[in-house]
Amino acid sequence: MCTAFIRRGSDILYGYNLDVDPAVWNYRVVKRKGLFSIGIKVGSTLYLTHGVNSLGNFGNLPYMNGPVSEKVVRPKGYHRLDLLNDRYIKGTYSYDAVHEIVTTRPVVNIANVSMHSLIGDAKGHMLLVEPGFGWKELEGDFAVVTNFPVLIELKDYSNPFFGYERYCKTRQMLSETGPDFGVSDALAVLSQACQGGQWGTRVSFVYSQNENAVYYVMDRDFDNVQRWQLS
Repeated sequence: MCTAFIRRGSDILYGYNLDVDPAVWNYRVVKRKGLFSIGIKVGSTLYLTHGVNSLGNFGNLPYMNGPVSEKVVRPKGYHRLDLLNDRYIKGTYSYDAVHEIVTTRPVVNIANVSMHSLIGDAKGHMLLVEPGFGWKELEGDFAVVTNFPVLIELKDYSNPFFGYERYCKTRQMLSETGPDFGVSDALAVLSQACQGGQWGTRVSFVYSQNENAVYYVMDRDFDNVQRWQLS
């Protein structure tokens, strides 16, 4: 499922909750010099799906449940969102390169999987990419995505797989904060957005641009926060 947010103030903070069924997705935390990410292994390939690097590149791939085309279309010159996201987290693509791709080429999902991405950078850009619905650079102090398309208006948000309650709660908490919103505040937001059960929250992390560091929690244990310095 998952929840992602960006908060811009005296610090630029990225927050992410990985809500996943380990029986469905083979995931692991990837910590390297200058990088923190969650990796999903498909076959023999490990894709970086939700993470940040020391340049401030933040990418993620929450499920985007809801109305999708039944026919998978691969227009000429298309780019897969999962590969764009993986290369952005690794630092292979800059924000400008990602922006050029989404504005000049069709961005698509892999077959039978519908995802979207809230992309951030060190300058405070917030770019939402939703294959089939387009892209948008977002304004304001914060942005949030859960598991339904944001770029179109739905008639009904009651689908339990949308995470609409998590979306509204996260937006409310972020809207009530001031410019000095910090790491502990961001972790508190993720704590409130956690869920249990089959698709429970397995990893939560917050990135601080001021510190160029990631604070992360495993399996909703917010009394045990670990830190990974990116530079």
